[in-house]
Amino acid sequence: MYTLIRFEAVELAHIQVEKGGIKSFPCGFDSSKYTMEKSSQRLDLKKIRVAVAKSANADSDICGICAGALYSH
Repeated sequence: MYTLIRFEAVELAHIQVEKGGIKSFPCGFDSSKYTMEKSSQRLDLKKIRVAVAKSANADSDICGICAGALYSH
């Protein structure tokens, strides 16, 4: 499952990946140092790709490494 997350004082949104109960960010972002501002619901791969595309079209800044990881599989 995937979650699009924005953090306070962080320019780019990041995509959290949950596999086997382990949560991580493809870019290695350390979320423990920041406060979450808002997040999407947990989404499957198809739905997170749509959410990222809509966010990008709305001029929202999303981490390129996180977004690229959605299409590398």
